[in-house]
Amino acid sequence: MYEYTGCGLNGIFLKNGYKMVETSYGGGVVIEDIDGLHRAIAVDILGQTTPMSGHQFRFLRKEQGLVQSELAALLRVDVQTVANWEKKGLEAVPGPADVAMRACYCASVQVRFGPVVVEPDAKADESAVFEWSDHAWVERAA
Repeated sequence: MYEYTGCGLNGIFLKNGYKMVETSYGGGVVIEDIDGLHRAIAVDILGQTTPMSGHQFRFLRKEQGLVQSELAALLRVDVQTVANWEKKGLEAVPGPADVAMRACYCASVQVRFGPVVVEPDAKADESAVFEWSDHAWVERAA
């Protein structure tokens, strides 16, 4: 398995869909349909019942093509507030920020989910395993 760190999240593993290559600059990796992988990661974040981490919040902001000031204007908060949420790293962002980001991402890609259920006392969890199957990225059990 390959740990994919290029998305800024910890614990994202790929079972397949990647190839190790040698370049003139050293070793590298080629990943199938990286945009599709990022969508699969986003869907995994949206569907989790644990609170969203600061890293996941930043990932979803970037996936929407927003800079911090644009997201701050959208959420009607100060840009420093968005920066502070993202600086939480592995810690959970505040509940309202979590719910707002899930809603913003869903609206931006028109994804439909059932009600958002988050276990408030659970610890934020970034880890997931993805597999390239039938020309699409799918979350799989480790």
